[in-house]
Amino acid sequence: MTPFARQAEWLEWSQRDLAIGRKKIKRKERGETLMGLLVGLSLGLLVLAAGSAQIAHQLKGHRLALQDSHLHQDLRSAMDWMARDLRKAQYSASSWETRSPGVCTDPFCDGWEDFSIENDWIDFSFDRDHDGEQDDNECMGFRLSERVLHARRTCSGTGQWQAITDKGSIEIMALSWQTHCEARNGWLHRSVDMRLSARWPNDDSRQISLVQTVHLRNDMPGYLQPLLCP
Repeated sequence: MTPFARQAEWLEWSQRDLAIGRKKIKRKERGETLMGLLVGLSLGLLVLAAGSAQIAHQLKGHRLALQDSHLHQDLRSAMDWMARDLRKAQYSASSWETRSPGVCTDPFCDGWEDFSIENDWIDFSFDRDHDGEQDDNECMGFRLSERVLHARRTCSGTGQWQAITDKGSIEIMALSWQTHCEARNGWLHRSVDMRLSARWPNDDSRQISLVQTVHLRNDMPGYLQPLLCP
């Protein structure tokens, strides 16, 4: 075999080996690219799942915080409303004529409906239209029934109690009253501690309680202390 023939044969074998090597490299590159794609996809799904769980947790926390805020706001609104009316207890436009440390002759100090407390139930009256007479719509009161606050609107008749909270958004768990009395120059100054406890509907783990002291604006004759401050 001539040197040229040997050289040609060597070149042919070299080109063949090179082609085979390129094919192997291409096969290897294709395998690594597919594997890398699968690994990257798996990592991406893991990151997405972790991110979704974190977002869901944050949204749940935000929802619970918003519900707790609404619960506190609803309970505070109910308490402020009750306190506003209770401060007027036993007001009478003619009290300067009908009341003295030993006497009270007006119709806002002669009955249980004018001021009385029993368990979670309070009753009181005040002269709403400033005429010195007790009309049917001048008896007030608050009570707890089936985890709903009710307000009294009339002195007599049916349908006198009206719900002022919605059990679908707030459940009132407890309501209590405590009267404190202080004698001042023959007159009786009173304050009432009002306690309210509530929860998010059907969730015992989310309860709040509020306490407020209500100072009654209208002092009463001191001789009524046994009736008004038992």
